[in-house]
Amino acid sequence: MSSQSIFLHSNDSAISISDAEKIFYLKQSINAPAGYRLLIGLTNLTLPNSMYNITSDRNTITISVNGVSTTYSVEAGNYSATDLESELNTAISGIGSISFDPIDNLFSFSFNNPSIIESTTMERPIGLKGQLPLPGATTSYRCQNICDLGGVTNMYIRIRNLTINNLDSRGNNSNIIASIANNTNYGGYMFYVPPEVLYYQIVENNISHLDIEFTDQEGVILDLNGADFNLTLTVHYVKQRESHFKNTLLKEIKNKYSKNREEEKKNDE
Repeated sequence: MSSQSIFLHSNDSAISISDAEKIFYLKQSINAPAGYRLLIGLTNLTLPNSMYNITSDRNTITISVNGVSTTYSVEAGNYSATDLESELNTAISGIGSISFDPIDNLFSFSFNNPSIIESTTMERPIGLKGQLPLPGATTSYRCQNICDLGGVTNMYIRIRNLTINNLDSRGNNSNIIASIANNTNYGGYMFYVPPEVLYYQIVENNISHLDIEFTDQEGVILDLNGADFNLTLTVHYVKQRESHFKNTLLKEIKNKYSKNREEEKKNDE
């Protein structure tokens, strides 16, 4: 059977949950005939790198002074280390300051009074991963990890309504169809054309819609800041092994026969 390509433009989605979550409905479903299975692969993708390295849900730091906790935040945006230093200094100016050392890429805090950094949603950018909360109040603290303002390093494309038996780093089953390295600077375009398209056999024999989701390397849904994307999915039909098909069909017949027998017994009672 001939293959089919599905050309998707984000503006044409039937349901838009967010910039990175779109649901597309097919007017004509893709069905695998008896004895066939469906394979699906991502053929290409075009997407602008419009993703901030400091997002609206990862832009806060909570500091306790004399037992009083206060959460400070910076505006979402695409920051350099010096930009982030300036914004954080503005945010925490009432209790202290922060400085950036470009030689070793480390941030350091200086407080007017003994303080405790309790938590932050900017662990990677500031270099505080695995260090919080601080064990005790201090007037100065030097972050142990380098600042990481790389933002989204890998973009995962998931098809949530299809069962793809891939695995994630924890060994769990995942419906990720492709992991795309973010190899362009902020403001540039990502053109993904794999040298070899990988096709995955799905459990479903029917595709009526496609629920597309973009996440970062940590599984967090991306904020594309209003940007559009285009992608192409290609579907192949593969003939199922005859023995496996016969066994599957025989199992379905047995299950149906058992259900009918149970219904007959209930009716007799």
